[in-house]
Amino acid sequence: MTYHMELKSKMTSLQSNSQLSPSGRSHANLSSIHIPLSAYHFRFTVTAETTITFHDFKGSALRGAMAGYLKRTYCPEWRAERTDPLHQAVCPVCQLLSYELTPEEGGDIRRPFALRPPLTTQNVFTAGESFDFGLTLFGNQFAYLPYLVLAVRAVGEDGVGVRGENGRRGRFRIERIDAVNLLSGATQPMWTPATATVQVATLPITHEEVLQIAHALKERLQSNAMRLTIEFATPMRLIQTGHIAKEAAFFPLMKQVVLRVLDLCAQHGEGRPDVMLKRDIFPAADTVMLVADETRWWDVTGYSSRLGREQWLGGLIGRAIYRAENWDALLPWLVWGEVVQVGKNVVKGCGVYRLSAG
Repeated sequence: MTYHMELKSKMTSLQSNSQLSPSGRSHANLSSIHIPLSAYHFRFTVTAETTITFHDFKGSALRGAMAGYLKRTYCPEWRAERTDPLHQAVCPVCQLLSYELTPEEGGDIRRPFALRPPLTTQNVFTAGESFDFGLTLFGNQFAYLPYLVLAVRAVGEDGVGVRGENGRRGRFRIERIDAVNLLSGATQPMWTPATATVQVATLPITHEEVLQIAHALKERLQSNAMRLTIEFATPMRLIQTGHIAKEAAFFPLMKQVVLRVLDLCAQHGEGRPDVMLKRDIFPAADTVMLVADETRWWDVTGYSSRLGREQWLGGLIGRAIYRAENWDALLPWLVWGEVVQVGKNVVKGCGVYRLSAG
């Protein structure tokens, strides 16, 4: 495989302000708020060349192997405990993996990508077996794609997962790379073994499409007693008033969806929307009732190279059903949450959920 993708360092100014600006706008509805964000998802289909053995949560191993390669290969200060702000401003690897906000900037740092791990219970892949995983880039950070493609290739060559009896990790080769629209399911090929170069093909998700999906979902809800089902496909780890939320309460989920989208707009999009949670979101979120809770807590761990120790990645998985008389103020945000993932450790594959009516 050859890659003719130009690697460019991109100076990025991440600005986040956790204060939500006031406005005289009336209560939000499906189309009253514009979210200036875009997202690009890329699916990697790979085939094992030697046996690959994962622990139960595969995202941690994939992200760890990719991060290790990127740091060793492209960041000259990767061994430093802390890096100079000037270096962070020009180093694409630091911007991807470890950029830090200054105290003046405030808010929560949101990485410019999220990982979607293989959504299968199979943990051992023998030679010839295939699986896929995805990476989503947000906003104006498309320039990072070449680094991520090269990282995936290197992980396949170097090995990933649990070491075998021979002391080596399992290797894979990339079979294809596709641009994928996570909402419509549309795909566009970017690379196959028959092509010499990676085609820069994109299927961006924008707020206009999110609104279309939200309107269609609203119509289905009206035919299903206004019941919304959320399927938590990977661990959903939410913090509520300093504690981990171990029940499928709607309010903390909704709050974290909105805060994440707002921060992504501010740091990687075209600016933070004019939104006040207490005015535009909380009144509607307070009316949502939990009808059925079919979730369970999944306790999994992964190794954090940044922390130098094991890290708890556990969260809620399963499904929960909610009901509300009026979903208008919430649906666009929830659809965005499907795209960007929510909660802790999205860069390792947590926080993937799906919406459906009924």
